[in-house]
Amino acid sequence: MGWATDLQDASFRGVQFECTAASTSYAKALSVKQAPYSDDASVEDMGNDPDDISLTAVFTGEDYKTYLDALITALKVTGSGELIHPIYGVMQVFVVSFSDNFDAENVDFCTLNIKFLRNKQDKKQLFIPVKTQTSISTATIIDAPASKLGAFLEKLKLQDSNKLFATVTTIRNSLDQARSYLGLAKQSIEDVLSPATYIVGLVDDVTKLVTFDTNITAISKWRDITNRVQRFEKVFQDTDSTEITQAWRSTQVAAHIAVAQQVIATVRAEMASDEIISFTPVDLAVVRQNTRKVLQQAIDIERISNTFESVSQIQIYKELADQIHLQIQELIETRPPITTAKVPVNCTVHWLAHYLYEDMSRSDEILRLNPDLMNPSLLQIGMELTVYAR
Repeated sequence: MGWATDLQDASFRGVQFECTAASTSYAKALSVKQAPYSDDASVEDMGNDPDDISLTAVFTGEDYKTYLDALITALKVTGSGELIHPIYGVMQVFVVSFSDNFDAENVDFCTLNIKFLRNKQDKKQLFIPVKTQTSISTATIIDAPASKLGAFLEKLKLQDSNKLFATVTTIRNSLDQARSYLGLAKQSIEDVLSPATYIVGLVDDVTKLVTFDTNITAISKWRDITNRVQRFEKVFQDTDSTEITQAWRSTQVAAHIAVAQQVIATVRAEMASDEIISFTPVDLAVVRQNTRKVLQQAIDIERISNTFESVSQIQIYKELADQIHLQIQELIETRPPITTAKVPVNCTVHWLAHYLYEDMSRSDEILRLNPDLMNPSLLQIGMELTVYAR
């Protein structure tokens, strides 16, 4: 079996033609670096050049001109088109050049030499695009655990009033301890049998702490708040009630999510008003990593419980991790990518900003990306700094 038995009817953009010759040339894309007056060269293989295809079409008969004109019209259309190669089959190509040839000794006969350049195949979409949520409601995180805790307290109210009193006392004292970790004023719980109310209130109070308009860097302020929220793990350590521990675990997750949402909202607002961005892409990646770590820890603990409620809560945590990833990735990709730059001469950070961006005011941006920079007024030649790509 060979090409003679597998030939296909040649056509371009649906216009068929007889093909008498076909050739394809292949070339490598090589990057050659060579110093003047030197026989040595540094060669780097950059891949393959696109296939160069040559076909010879032939038209005969009294009405050959009709078919010739149809193919020439198809060849003159702008953009890539579908070529059915007589040997290689269907492919996308661009027309490079074509020429017709007439001979006085051959009446009603014409050949057309065509050169094509093969185009890459369109990639099929494998995944459905996911829409990034504008904000995540923390109420959905604690809804199921809080309802379960409420049902547990109602059950104690009917069956064991002494245990109810002890449980209520534990909840009140633990919430006071959590508020002391956050530096919040003590608030009385009007209805301890409605966990959703005071849990949502606590998370809202955490959200109010997340402000980045102080002299402290935004990432430092974020670390301070998340460290205080992390101390929630010390609360309810002595209780043997799975309902309380699951509800409190979801409260801690909700608090971390609320802090992350405030970070995202702050960066979005700064981008919209063209202000200096408080969080660099590296900072945002740290926020994302920390939040995902908290979610993963919660998922691991829920898996140990292996109950119907745990399976449902795990799914909520997984969706949260995905949405947080998408939200922060969207912000990171909005900014130019991070790269490094070498200081070309001894200079100041203002001179370097002008050298890199032709904008001296972006020196503050360089300082935020390089918090360990000791003396911005004396940058040494050869120093490597983290900067935004131009």
